[in-house]
Amino acid sequence: MILSIITCGKNDEYAGNFLQRIQFNLSKLEDNIRELKTNQIEIIVVDWGSDKKLYDVLDTSKFQFTRFYHVPKEICSKYSPDSIFSYSKAMNAGYRRSFGDFVFFIDGDSYIPTQSFINLYNLIKNSDKLKTFYWASRYHIPLEIYQFTQDSLVLDDAISNWSLKKNSWRHEKISLNNFSGAAMGLLLSRNICEESTCWFEELNKWGWLDIELNARLSRRYTCLGDLEDINDSCFFHIDHHSIKWGGQSGGNQNIHANHFKANPDNWGLIEENLNLN
Repeated sequence: MILSIITCGKNDEYAGNFLQRIQFNLSKLEDNIRELKTNQIEIIVVDWGSDKKLYDVLDTSKFQFTRFYHVPKEICSKYSPDSIFSYSKAMNAGYRRSFGDFVFFIDGDSYIPTQSFINLYNLIKNSDKLKTFYWASRYHIPLEIYQFTQDSLVLDDAISNWSLKKNSWRHEKISLNNFSGAAMGLLLSRNICEESTCWFEELNKWGWLDIELNARLSRRYTCLGDLEDINDSCFFHIDHHSIKWGGQSGGNQNIHANHFKANPDNWGLIEENLNLN
């Protein structure tokens, strides 16, 4: 397996329309993999404590490459009793059940156009498997572009028109010299995942996680760049900042792991038998 794409979510109306946003994300990823005609890419979704599983409420009828792992509420409360959602543990749980030589962590409401995905795949095929990591900047697809459609072709057309005037959508450009988070995704080799144990699991809530991980990775390795610049690709977040937030609350303290290997040996809920769909 060349690439594992790992994401997570929860069926709790996060910002009002999370189900729509993750449906766009997963459907587009599936289309992109079919376009490449490869069986060397997998998608893993970790569902953190949903009463009604994401797998049961999303349209997965055409999914071929996606596996859903559901974390029951009793396991969620066991590992993060002070938070209704743990991004760090969810992402790590996905990683520890993956098989790719490279791992791409993305948010549940990301969106990757086909050509950008092809560029990403070509980059991976020619990369050093040992010591590689990249961040990815993001543009935000406005609510008015997608809110009335369930068809990713509508988003593709909007992105094609947008590309002629790139200053029309909000752009969060990361700085590798002064990294402050807000990246669309993180691509890194499996070797680094194993050495670092990925996301710091003492951080159970929102924010700071990516800043902490970047600081830790940078102790040993140099980030090879922003994927937007490295392979001339654009990555997107399906914007929800104008929607009333719900479900998630609280933020992480700004603390760092004491060691490069941030987590104990049972990180990523590896001792738990998670339900697979």
